[in-house]
Amino acid sequence: MQIPKLTPLQSRFAATFAATVLLLVLYYALFTNSGGFAYALEVREVVPLANDDYPLLIEGRKPEIVGRDTSGLTSLGNNGGKLSNIILGETQNWVFPESIVNGPKSSPAKGLPANITAPSSSTTTGVVPNHELKKRANTVYISLNTCIKPTLNSTNPSSSRVSLPPLTVYISTSDNNQRPGPGKNEDEQTEYTVDQGYMAATVQASGDVYIGVSAANSTDFVNIYNYEIGVSVDGYYHAYDDRTNLYFVDSDIHSALLITDNVTQSTPGSPNYQEWMDIEPPFTIFAHNINNSAIYGMERSYCALNQWAQIRKGNNAINTSMTSRGLGNEPKEQFYFTYLNSSSTYYGILGMSGNSTAWGPGVVGGGGKVWRAMNFTTKADDNCALLYNLDFCSQVAYAVPSNPSLDSTALAQIYDSNAKSYYENFEKSLSLIPCNTSSISMYSLAVGCADCEAAYKQWLCAVTIPRCYDYSSNYSFLQPRNTGQAFFNGTKLPADNPLLHSFVTNASRNPLIDEKIKPGPYKEILPCHDLCNDLVRTCPAALGFQCPTGKLLNDSYGYRASNGDITCSYLGAAYYLNGGFRVDVNLSMGMLLAGFGLWLASALF
Repeated sequence: MQIPKLTPLQSRFAATFAATVLLLVLYYALFTNSGGFAYALEVREVVPLANDDYPLLIEGRKPEIVGRDTSGLTSLGNNGGKLSNIILGETQNWVFPESIVNGPKSSPAKGLPANITAPSSSTTTGVVPNHELKKRANTVYISLNTCIKPTLNSTNPSSSRVSLPPLTVYISTSDNNQRPGPGKNEDEQTEYTVDQGYMAATVQASGDVYIGVSAANSTDFVNIYNYEIGVSVDGYYHAYDDRTNLYFVDSDIHSALLITDNVTQSTPGSPNYQEWMDIEPPFTIFAHNINNSAIYGMERSYCALNQWAQIRKGNNAINTSMTSRGLGNEPKEQFYFTYLNSSSTYYGILGMSGNSTAWGPGVVGGGGKVWRAMNFTTKADDNCALLYNLDFCSQVAYAVPSNPSLDSTALAQIYDSNAKSYYENFEKSLSLIPCNTSSISMYSLAVGCADCEAAYKQWLCAVTIPRCYDYSSNYSFLQPRNTGQAFFNGTKLPADNPLLHSFVTNASRNPLIDEKIKPGPYKEILPCHDLCNDLVRTCPAALGFQCPTGKLLNDSYGYRASNGDITCSYLGAAYYLNGGFRVDVNLSMGMLLAGFGLWLASALF
């Protein structure tokens, strides 16, 4: 049959009609359930939040998908901490992609000098079952910090009697469970409870790692959780150490002094030792009144402490520096902070921003590290003031008898210059002893004049700068002093009080205290008994050093406690030291009864 010949107009119409039919066929194939093509992309609408800060993704309708589907999962980068708000009753899901699991590790940032205290092995870890490994498994580190917690529901009377349910983390390496969470197959996920704001676990994986974070539903609390999650193939993004690594030195009514453990055991004068002493202080500290609930349940979270602790990094209340005082005279960091309340107990929590030299996303360990909380209490009476970093008596770091009318600089000058003047007289007498001589002429083959100088200086600073404690305290090891003076409120002890009739308790150990400082009645932590014996043993007998005996011995000395508590005073002391630590005898201070020159007043008991 002969095909009719179309006019030019008819030809254009036929071409247009054919193209239209073809488009309709393609549309039908791509956008109906009966077509022969599978969806390659999910359809999602982007709806801005009210403050237009972050987009909220709302999934569009789509058919059931066969095979792997990670729709709605937010990807996590290596060492990239992610913050997220989560409401009560909600579960949020994340994925750590296979490409990163099997990708290269990050280059470590410049760290601290050698010999920093080894990390604790007590970090909570776990191994997630993996049923589908096809390649060599790699270790993936997963950690979480709670940064903000919900608050009590004030409209529910029973809320005050319940505990806030912590966040729960679910981890899966199975493609059959890409949204781990409550109620899912336990064989395909592992569950972890966030403990005091911290969670950490490891998983062996060669493919995608799926994570669910769930906040239990509760009518007893309102508002949101905020948390930071970090995943890494290099190491934990957040860290927690179950040791305190922090010691309380002393306090007055508004300030406190704490120190870390030694950061190195290097020999003084060695390059490593000096590198630590010259370093920018690597640690930070958080202090928080135990009666304030702002950080309760988040004591192991760096991001929570960095937001809510009353004393934290960036406060002008904190002064940090490196010191070798105490704890074996090795480098350590010290923290002096103010704006505290009197008669109050605080948590002290050691922290570190990132790895101390770098922090934040992209840094191994960039989420920060926290050590276990300890606690300390400020003093109640205003006539004990905290002194440290003196020029001559450099090992003094504790509260001393004071007067509110004196600032710390003037007070330090009074005590330090007085001790230095005594030491200059001592040096004149010691110069008469043949120190640099033959072994036959030396006063001792075991010790020398340098040992005597060190022991005497320690003793001198301790007895001329006594360690002060609240007069209102009733600890049995405390010795009342200066009871003859009036308290700052003008009151005095009753005339028949026996403390007024003893020369030991009626005045201070050092007459200078009553004459120039006038602290009123206070109590003293007495020097340690064993250290007096060390002074007598170390120095030449020609100097006439002796220790007291009988009742005067007990009125002048205290005794060490086995648990590390400070029940007698020695320079460089800190509360609750490790039981295995022992102060070198040459660093100790003692008490001399009499015999060293006429300038040494007999009042220095």
